[in-house]
Amino acid sequence: MDPNACHRACVAFRVKLSRDTGVNLTTDDCLSLLGAVFEGRDEEQITLQYSTPGLFYSSLGAAIEGRWRGFDIPDHMQVAAFCYRESAVVHRDPEGMRRLAVYLSSGHQGGGGDPAQAAAWLHKAVDKGDAASKAILGGFLLDRGGGE
Repeated sequence: MDPNACHRACVAFRVKLSRDTGVNLTTDDCLSLLGAVFEGRDEEQITLQYSTPGLFYSSLGAAIEGRWRGFDIPDHMQVAAFCYRESAVVHRDPEGMRRLAVYLSSGHQGGGGDPAQAAAWLHKAVDKGDAASKAILGGFLLDRGGGE
């Protein structure tokens, strides 16, 4: 991975994260996270932040939420939710929409356990052709007695 591209992506991510959530991620943690998430991918993958930002943010959120490869940061669920919201709301990425919906339905701290919002995000992801969201939405609606 190109260290300069990684550093630029890290700076942009840290600034936005701090501004929007108040969570301050250290440079070392950010670089470790980006290195772990994009390890083994070609150099251009880090440019996802600029060419496919929705995928960039949903990938980071999933890694943070799952504490991928033992990576742990303070307030990890808040940071993961930030990444999913960024992916879904700002960049209209169906994977981000799906991950945000699952987060909202789970009731994690900051997620609120909001089934109506979760269903709305799943519907949006389905409308964008996301097959995984369609499957989740079907189960989600069945669990809740037919619909939201």
